Amino acid sequence: MPWQIQTYICSSFVCHRFLLAKCSKTEGKMSKKCKVNWSDIDGASPKPKRLHLEKDDADSLYHCPIQLCEHEGFQSQRGCRKHVNNKHSWFFYFDEKPRVDLKLAANSLKVPTKSSASSTNDDDVSSTRSKPGARSMPSFSTSSQIGEQFATWLSGSGGGYKKDRPAQQIVNRCLKFLKFCCEEEEELNFEVMDFSLCSPSLLFKFIDYLQEECKLGHGGKLGYIDAISELIDFRKVNGASDGVLRKLSATELYIKRVRKTVAKMMRLQWTQDLDVKH
Repeated sequence: MPWQIQTYICSSFVCHRFLLAKCSKTEGKMSKKCKVNWSDIDGASPKPKRLHLEKDDADSLYHCPIQLCEHEGFQSQRGCRKHVNNKHSWFFYFDEKPRVDLKLAANSLKVPTKSSASSTNDDDVSSTRSKPGARSMPSFSTSSQIGEQFATWLSGSGGGYKKDRPAQQIVNRCLKFLKFCCEEEEELNFEVMDFSLCSPSLLFKFIDYLQEECKLGHGGKLGYIDAISELIDFRKVNGASDGVLRKLSATELYIKRVRKTVAKMMRLQWTQDLDVKH
């Protein structure tokens, strides 16, 4: 009698494992069906362009060629190529990401497109589900006078001679932070910048917003924190009053504290993911 029960349990376990394996294969096929074949989209280049990558001398990383991509960078060309293939596969056939219905585009049919200057990190339906509830952040215009001045400063000696791509990435992040602090303002000026940078409470709210609303990871939050630090340095050398300078010094202390906390959280997450005790 016991051996009969044991045989029944083992048979049930094998059946259960078989069903799980079958379901996972089915899900894999479904996700592949949702993948967009950009070469079949109307207006696509007849041949895919070559991806040429060069290491950035400033940080020794390979950066994504997509201007609005917020990834920090990669240690190897292989990692960067994989990122572009997975997140920005449209890049090989278009200069700008076309705005199409992904469900229609999944059927290998010619689909009319509407070119869009904005770029997202999601090329397939399954990737949009990975961060449910994530929302895009509004921003001041990068073509504003202060935005252009900030980008020029970052590319010069004061900002560390940053290349165009990382400099523009920092500008984009800072403009989103400023818009978050003064969302009712239509134009960016130094008064808006002073109000935003001199308020530690807004800084804390913004970091919480990145995590809770935008579903941004610890690495992404560190990127925004470092960008805001660059913005503070830029403001210091552009006619800030003594009162503003004192408040900026206080904000810098809070930024160091926040950065230390986020970095600690990131190390803890790595430890949990790898199951390693330091």
